[in-house]
Amino acid sequence: MLLPIIFVISLILQFLLPWWIISPVAFGLAFWKAKTGRYGFSAGFTAIFLLWSIMGLVRSIPNENRLANRVGEMLMLPPNSFNWIIVLLITGIIGGLVGGISALAGFYIRESFNTRKALINS
Repeated sequence: MLLPIIFVISLILQFLLPWWIISPVAFGLAFWKAKTGRYGFSAGFTAIFLLWSIMGLVRSIPNENRLANRVGEMLMLPPNSFNWIIVLLITGIIGGLVGGISALAGFYIRESFNTRKALINS
């Protein structure tokens, strides 16, 4: 249930705020909802990977992938017409890592508070 919430909130906020808004969104929602660290990371990574990949496709297909192919050339990828796929995957992975690590941090921060409360109460 965490994945679609991160996806939708990040989608809406990215139209209004800078790209890095994905980090506090993933952090806050994982702090609130994540059951395990693995679940938090995978939900954050997958949601943002899908979001950035879909948004990259939406923006790249209308211009026949020209910009993405040029970025591929700047990254010194071999010259062909499929560089845009590699650029799209790189973009998704970078965004996914930001979302996943932020969500993992949110989960661990909540766990540290829970552990501290347990130590104080015992």
